[in-house]
Amino acid sequence: MTKKEYKKVFNDVPEVVTKAKPFYIKSKPENDTLVILVHGFSGSPLDLHLIADFLVEEGIDIECVLLAGHGSSFNNLRDSNYSDWYNSLEEVIKKNLHHYKRVFLVGNSFGANLSIHASIRFPQVKGFISLGIPIFLKADKPIRFFLPMAKIVKKKYRKPWIKTKDLEELREKGRHRDLPLPSIVNFYYFIDYYTKKELNKMNTPSLIIHSRDDIISHPKSSEFLYKNINSSSKYLFILNKRSHDLIGTTRRDFIFKKISEFIKQD
Repeated sequence: MTKKEYKKVFNDVPEVVTKAKPFYIKSKPENDTLVILVHGFSGSPLDLHLIADFLVEEGIDIECVLLAGHGSSFNNLRDSNYSDWYNSLEEVIKKNLHHYKRVFLVGNSFGANLSIHASIRFPQVKGFISLGIPIFLKADKPIRFFLPMAKIVKKKYRKPWIKTKDLEELREKGRHRDLPLPSIVNFYYFIDYYTKKELNKMNTPSLIIHSRDDIISHPKSSEFLYKNINSSSKYLFILNKRSHDLIGTTRRDFIFKKISEFIKQD
């Protein structure tokens, strides 16, 4: 049997590179289930194509958010803040709640932090999926110690693991080797003053997945999330895989299956 092709419809956002544009996919003309995909800090919708392709074949409509300031220039990222990032998600939720009976949020990395806040604000959301949420980072203590001083003498943080030869490919994907320090401050502010303080208000059914050897976000982030939310229906999986990119990992078949089962359960 020939595999059905689903059309990704990309939204043309000024200054955003082609590969980083937000998109939506209709799985069928009449559908009551939508999954909203939310990428992480300094990422883009490009990170979420694999999970989007899988879920649409499961009969689920998809909309992928582009967070404000992402997918374009260093200056655009610098000039956006946590409120702008959250508003990008809220705008998509408001647009779709009247068209779908069942709306789910899938947050990749920091996209999960934003999705928790959205789930609390919109109790109509039927379920929340967290992939590698950052609440505690592997390098938390040194980053927090040096960040106040770094703001005085520096304007950006350079990712040391990215090589010069990879810069062109990075630009094509709408990503950066250098991160604006104000953006990092906003990232931490949202974690400290929204995520950590709001978890006891979180009642949305939740599926939480993390890599035990995640090199960026400590797995205790997901354990903390699971322990502190008030959802009566919640599931936690900690996988033995050394990757922050759960969507790209070799365990993605297991991960995608769990996400599909969670969405389809009554």
